[in-house]
Amino acid sequence: MRQFYYHLKTAVENIQLNQTMGFFSLISLGLTLMLFGVFLLFYGNVQGFVQTMRESVQFSIYLKDSADQNAIHKIKEGLNDDPRILSSTYISKEEALKIFNESFHDKELITRLGENPLPASFEVVVKADYQEAKSLEAVIRTFKVFPGVEEVQYGSEWLENLNTFLSVLRLIGVGIGGFLAVTVTTNIANTVRLHFYNRREEIEIMKLIGATHGFIKIPFFIEGLLMGAMSGLIAVILLFFLFDYAKGYLDVSLGTMGRFGDLQFLPLNLLFALMLAGSVLGGVGSYISLNHLLRLRNPDYVPKSH
Repeated sequence: MRQFYYHLKTAVENIQLNQTMGFFSLISLGLTLMLFGVFLLFYGNVQGFVQTMRESVQFSIYLKDSADQNAIHKIKEGLNDDPRILSSTYISKEEALKIFNESFHDKELITRLGENPLPASFEVVVKADYQEAKSLEAVIRTFKVFPGVEEVQYGSEWLENLNTFLSVLRLIGVGIGGFLAVTVTTNIANTVRLHFYNRREEIEIMKLIGATHGFIKIPFFIEGLLMGAMSGLIAVILLFFLFDYAKGYLDVSLGTMGRFGDLQFLPLNLLFALMLAGSVLGGVGSYISLNHLLRLRNPDYVPKSH
């Protein structure tokens, strides 16, 4: 336990060795991790929006004017008996005209067309398990062949485009995450390297009195872990203030164009994961840097697992 406190004390002293450099290093690393957090925020909210859209996926069955009550009843029965259908609503020609008038307030247009040109229809909502494009197309084919059906319309293209967009976002996220991971690891490795050189005389004395390479490395390894964890914490704090400001700005500036009250901050598990990722990357950076430094100073040095 005494050794652990010694290593922890030495690691903190290393960070405090040059407070100005340490401050800017932590801010730089925090901003780097925050960029990935911004991407996670964007991706998470886009995914939530897409999920909401999927939950309301529906299609319209437009009926021929010649469709009689028997045909309408058979279609209604088919929709009620199909396990893939969540709900369906029948809209008569008269109801369709009423909805049109309430939505567009253009009575002259209907007057010019003469009699009611709007068809009767069924508005159908599909269950979540069948909202992928291929499953939805299979549902559509079932009802296209019913007697009295004129046309079936649904927005398959926008659903496929949303799925493609999410796939592209995931690939971009992997690329951004990989780049930022290398950046954080490199920055911490360079910081540990500078602190190592600043204490090289002390390290030489420790080696002369019999200190092992493992004993020498542990404080610098802990330093990397601490710097990574603190950078992650800074990233989370900056991310929270950025999110709060951006959400308020969107509510005020673009409130008339959509609802931004549903924007969600990152869940706690992702926030902890961001800090943990910073700590792990810091440990990896310091480990790589220390092995390289000790190998340069002692060509016969071989890292040991213990």
